[in-house]
Amino acid sequence: MRRTLPGKRLRTIGVLTSAFTLAGAITAIPAYADPGPNLKITAAVADGRWLRDDTIPIDLTITNIGDATATEVMAEGSTYSGPYYGFDLDTWGELSSNGPGASFQPGESRSYRVTGRIWGAEAGNPVVRLEVRAPVDTDRTDNTFDVTVNVIPPETTERVAGQAYGDKNRDGVFSPGEELAGIKALVGGPGMPNELSVLTDAAGRFSFDAVPVGATRILYFRDVPDGWLLPESTMMRLDGSGKYQDLSLRGQQPLSQALQATIALDKTSYAPGETAKATVTLTNSGAHPLSGLFVTCSDDGTGTALKIPQEQWGAFGSPQAGALAPGQRLVLPLTAPVPEKALYYGGTSLYCFFDGKTYLSGPQVSVTAKVPGKRADARGLAWVDKNNNYRPDDGEGLANLTATLSTKDNKLVSLARTDATGHVTFPGVAVGEYVFRVTGPWKAVHSSTIQHVAPPYGGDWWVQMEPR
Repeated sequence: MRRTLPGKRLRTIGVLTSAFTLAGAITAIPAYADPGPNLKITAAVADGRWLRDDTIPIDLTITNIGDATATEVMAEGSTYSGPYYGFDLDTWGELSSNGPGASFQPGESRSYRVTGRIWGAEAGNPVVRLEVRAPVDTDRTDNTFDVTVNVIPPETTERVAGQAYGDKNRDGVFSPGEELAGIKALVGGPGMPNELSVLTDAAGRFSFDAVPVGATRILYFRDVPDGWLLPESTMMRLDGSGKYQDLSLRGQQPLSQALQATIALDKTSYAPGETAKATVTLTNSGAHPLSGLFVTCSDDGTGTALKIPQEQWGAFGSPQAGALAPGQRLVLPLTAPVPEKALYYGGTSLYCFFDGKTYLSGPQVSVTAKVPGKRADARGLAWVDKNNNYRPDDGEGLANLTATLSTKDNKLVSLARTDATGHVTFPGVAVGEYVFRVTGPWKAVHSSTIQHVAPPYGGDWWVQMEPR
């Protein structure tokens, strides 16, 4: 038999149910928030294996969770604990306290990357406190955020190992018989207490078992036999990841062993504006074809060098496009106007070197010619560095001595006498290169050659002397 509750009890239950429903509704209503802008900041160190000497980025996000625009928004950071982490100058951008600040609309969120470095010597990891602020913010409890900058402990070491070989068959990989045994491998870099050194074994292998971590570690080789050229330096970033444990270092014979280059001018002397004619001859004397070749010509910064138009070099003027078959000889006729500035220096030149995409140490060629005309007083100083500060000071000039200017083949050009301060003037000397000497038991410390240049490009020169 089904039992029912009296009506009065049903009404009571209905009242209680309504009360519980009302209470639940009241509980579900969010806490009251003041109207206006409300900024919130979060941050994290960017992914990476960071070292103490790295520039370490921190990504921060600022959100306006309020219902009004936030204006004049600025941010800053400071070290809360641990080693000092200093932010880079101008890293804050529109958030900088030196500017008007940024604006954030209601609900708007923006991310920024700021950078800095660890400058403190204290052990451990810095904890950085980031803060956002604005003149009006309804809730400042979420305006700061602490982030730990985790770095690889500086006492961490890493294994560096690999094999060095001489690529006799030029296939770019190691083959039996190409081992470079008994050569010295070295690793060094900033902050290392001393350079590490090992010898390669019979298979050309080397191993450093405990290289201190660091952003710059340099691997290089010495005592390499038979003219083999290994990479001049292998730059490594050691961060404990172990990425340099299986290196393969390919040795090559110098490009200059197979590629010969000569250069010649049609005259030994030119006038400014005259067309100089040069002939460059390239020969592949090796047994293998050469490809990926190109030429680079340089100036000494004076503006007196011959400037060969790139198209005159043919394929060698295009990066990595030149090629020569075994035994092939190529003659390149070149022309260029003699620069006007050469008149003030007394000469012009052409200096070029040949290189290739996969080669090391190509040939270099150079040639010079005179450009006579300008004359000017040549004034210089003969001095002795008595206090070893690498610059002439009062009382260091060689006074009252006979001084001479001569050509390279020892022909006297001018003779004068130093004054009480060691200065000397040779009047009306043609521009060009000369050898400077003073009488007595003195010789030049470095070079006795001086370059005499006419105004407005020329100036006084110094020659440091020492007892013979």
